[in-house]
Amino acid sequence: MAIDPRAAAIKKNLEKFDAFVAVMSSKGGVGKTFSVAILAYILANNYDVSVSLLDMDLTNPTLHMVLGLDMKSVKIEEEKGIRPFKVSAKMELMTMAYFVQESSIPLRGKEIENAVREILSITKWNGNILLVDMPPGFSDSHLEFLRLFTLSKTLIILVTTPQLLALKSVEKLAISLLQERAPVAGIMGNMCMDVSEDEKIRKTATQLNLDYLGCIPYIAGIENYYGSRLAEIIHRIEPSIKKAVEVIVKRGKR
Repeated sequence: MAIDPRAAAIKKNLEKFDAFVAVMSSKGGVGKTFSVAILAYILANNYDVSVSLLDMDLTNPTLHMVLGLDMKSVKIEEEKGIRPFKVSAKMELMTMAYFVQESSIPLRGKEIENAVREILSITKWNGNILLVDMPPGFSDSHLEFLRLFTLSKTLIILVTTPQLLALKSVEKLAISLLQERAPVAGIMGNMCMDVSEDEKIRKTATQLNLDYLGCIPYIAGIENYYGSRLAEIIHRIEPSIKKAVEVIVKRGKR
């Protein structure tokens, strides 16, 4: 088998990180990308953690939109590789949207593996924790992620809403990941309107013998807070997902 020359570059680029956090969901529409952005803002602003963000959704990257970035105005910096865009003093972002703008690039099989390896081999990170917005489901890109990242430094956070279909879907995803012996840290909810919805997600986590990491409360007109205004709602969200944040910080200190 031929040796991929990018392997050494990937290892060198990733070795500086204290932790890799993959945020996953079983289906789209549960607010996974928003959850990633909120976790990043809390870590950077309230815990003084230097966060690197990677949007691993290669065909439909949207994390930049939640962060309020217009890819047409973002300039790519090259210095023996690609420098992630500096979102703030403690936050940086790498996304396929840098290269494709608003276009869609359908990938499959070997193409996904190559795209993941290419991004990781050319990106020159500055953060201490790498927070990864994974595409929905469980596919080739997820398996490639698990192969490339040091599992002892990795944890996976599953995101779901309280709705029945989302809970059933995240249950199937969790079982698949646990069968692969993936390092699942627990389940975090999103869009909980009351205690009963919070309890539904807690029950699902308990049945899977996973930690319940809290639930982001439902916030009307959430799109109005995309971008720098995310900082305005941290105080409304952080108490509800404090356990998720603490799990990440703890992994970063190992």
